[in-house]
Amino acid sequence: MRMTARDRAEPLIKKGISPEKKSLAYLAQLHDMPLGTLKTRVKKLVDQGIDREKAIRLALVNPIGPQGRPRQR
Repeated sequence: MRMTARDRAEPLIKKGISPEKKSLAYLAQLHDMPLGTLKTRVKKLVDQGIDREKAIRLALVNPIGPQGRPRQR
């Protein structure tokens, strides 16, 4: 069987999706935090009157607490 130009062409390598530096998505990924959690925390702090940059810093510093109802022993 003959090889045509189509068979010899190398497949295109797709570039992986990575968020832009300094975006909330990048910061959330960097700190192993869900993006929705970070956005919610930042929004709450901004609503309290804290500057957005400071709110982002504070939201990243606080650890993620347990979610949902506590287990009964």
